[in-house]
Amino acid sequence: MISAGPPGRTALPDRRATPGAVADLVAAAALWGGMYVVSAATFAQIPPLTLAVLRLAVGAATLAIALRGRLGFGAAPAGRVVAAGAVVAFTIVLQFVGTSLTGGAEGAVLTTTTPAFVLVFGVALEGQRIRAAGWAGVAVALAGVTILAARNGSLVAPSGHGWGPLAGDLLLVASAAAWALFSSVGRPLVERVGAFRAILQASCVAIVLLVPLVPLELAGRPLPALKPATVGAVLYLGVAATAFAWSLWYRGYAAAPATVSAAAFFAQPVVGAALGVALLGEVLGAAFFGGAVLVGLGVLLIAAAGPVPRSERQGAGPAAPVAGAG
Repeated sequence: MISAGPPGRTALPDRRATPGAVADLVAAAALWGGMYVVSAATFAQIPPLTLAVLRLAVGAATLAIALRGRLGFGAAPAGRVVAAGAVVAFTIVLQFVGTSLTGGAEGAVLTTTTPAFVLVFGVALEGQRIRAAGWAGVAVALAGVTILAARNGSLVAPSGHGWGPLAGDLLLVASAAAWALFSSVGRPLVERVGAFRAILQASCVAIVLLVPLVPLELAGRPLPALKPATVGAVLYLGVAATAFAWSLWYRGYAAAPATVSAAAFFAQPVVGAALGVALLGEVLGAAFFGGAVLVGLGVLLIAAAGPVPRSERQGAGPAAPVAGAG
């Protein structure tokens, strides 16, 4: 299931949306949608930073087993690995802390904006040229984010102590941007060692960076006795939503057009919203659905527009993939 080779980033003209590829993409996005709800339901037992470290550790161990211990360290410049790991650490912290403040459904929707930031960083860092429709998609997605954020009001919690849901929204959007940055910062690493070794190596660096924060987070807050449900949640986050979901996503992306990948990605907010209501009792409302629809339309516009072909541009690198926010 997990390939050691590079991801399917190059858009091949004969790629078709086979049922198997679509199933891979939808399953990966659905697993990521469940990730936000599972993490939100687990924060009462394991706080965000500690849960993030556990997720990365289990995911890295799973990838290491799947790759039979051939981790590829030393095949890429150490500075590039450290930079990619720092981005992953930053992304996961923003993702989990943001979800803890605002909820699973909102996390699943707001991080769907990752492709918009992939486009922005592709232009800023890699010299890509994007069609006008792509920029229109960014504007539409931003309008959706604005509607979602506006419904949460203040940055401060209603009690007046601590951060409120709006702060969580902003952190989640920042996490989408940070993960998109991995598409640019991590691209040379992916080209050198392959997608899964790149994610594994970056995760190992992220663990080293985040572990010193765990004692600070747990100071005065001892972990409760672990229940089977909590252990299951950690395994879901590390195995299903990290190692397995990325395996499915890259396999599906290699076989299907980018527009199909973008459409399949919307299984994430659908699953996240449904589970958030069913399991966490989250209240969504018209503003949530209106904002979610705009975010979805924006991402679809971005995928449909695509980058300007290399024959029409100079000095530009290859097109960035429509990346998931897992």
